[in-house]
Amino acid sequence: MDTNILWKERFQNHVKMMSRYLRLMFNDHLAFALIFFVAAGAYFYQEWLSGVPDTFPVDWVLAIVLGMLLAHSPVRTFFKEADTVFLLAVENKMKPYIRNGVFYSLVIQGYWLAIFLFVFTPLYLKIYSGLDAKFLFVILGFLIGLKVINLLAVWFLEKTRDRKIQYLDVVVRFVINAIAVFMLVNQEVVFTLITIGFLLALVYLNYWNVHQKYSLPWDQLIEKEEARLQLFYRLANLSTDVPDLKRKPKKRHGLVRLVKKPIKFDQSNTYIYLYFITFIRSGDYFGMYLRLIGLTIFFIFWIPLFWGKMIFAMLFLFVTGFQFITIYNHHKTIDWVQLYPVSEQIRKKAVHQLIFLLMLIKVGMLSVLFVFATDIVGAVIYAGVGLAFTLFFENFYVKSRLNRMG
Repeated sequence: MDTNILWKERFQNHVKMMSRYLRLMFNDHLAFALIFFVAAGAYFYQEWLSGVPDTFPVDWVLAIVLGMLLAHSPVRTFFKEADTVFLLAVENKMKPYIRNGVFYSLVIQGYWLAIFLFVFTPLYLKIYSGLDAKFLFVILGFLIGLKVINLLAVWFLEKTRDRKIQYLDVVVRFVINAIAVFMLVNQEVVFTLITIGFLLALVYLNYWNVHQKYSLPWDQLIEKEEARLQLFYRLANLSTDVPDLKRKPKKRHGLVRLVKKPIKFDQSNTYIYLYFITFIRSGDYFGMYLRLIGLTIFFIFWIPLFWGKMIFAMLFLFVTGFQFITIYNHHKTIDWVQLYPVSEQIRKKAVHQLIFLLMLIKVGMLSVLFVFATDIVGAVIYAGVGLAFTLFFENFYVKSRLNRMG
């Protein structure tokens, strides 16, 4: 078996799948919202930089953020369940396949390192005003080198099934990486090289103590690969229907009882009950809702100008309503839902009520926080605009989308 050919086939299938879903994800108003978000973020970031004091600890910020990105270094393998049968016999010939996986992981994760370094560059150059901008290429080169070392350290430790050792390895590598980045941004190249030496020693220990002694844990690697794939499917499912998504509901008994209590036991509330419980028990919807609220709170306190706070608050309010329209098709593949003796209009009405309630709760919460972020007048303005936008969005945009989906 030529494992290079096997890698190329799986890589091509992976790229086709990703490109197909990415086109669907960014083929709607979400793409416009993201472009606007990036442009507005860049503007307010520039405004914030003008007032940053020279004592701002940018070196520690870079050390922590980039240290986490370096410590998180999973190796993509694209392994599948059938590989436990068909590839087990050729495990000793898998080196070219794994090497391709490490290189692919380096490219993708190195790209994110470059993005985050680019984002922090204006702040870094402002604090270190006398620094030559060319030194940033030195930092990027060191970061790529550190990423290679971390990828090898993670892969050499994959053969152990001891979770405690793996967690300890992550913590140790984060500390070493953070120290290395801290020394590097402060132009302490010698100390940076010494720190990298400790990281190389860790790689050596992982190789001789684990990688050389054990065989590949196929079931564990396949499980991790499946988890990464399902994570992407969950993100894609927020914008389009993903038939391969495996949904794992959460129990959340307390929240379920709280939601069920005001719902009357009546046929007209069939879909209200279904969709409200689906929202609570699904990690995709409930978790996304909390994250969107958290991001909105961060921006209304971080952005200095009132109209900037309003723009971001309204943008995230739109995203909140937009993301949860897909709950309409959440049970599309379950046949028994289609057997409900309830009209389609009641089903659509339940989605309308859920989205309206979620947006209304968010407007209410943020109106209170606007009092602290601005003043009472600002809170009243946001509450009025937010309520008007919610009514317009729910009565026109959601209605048209559901008609197209149904």
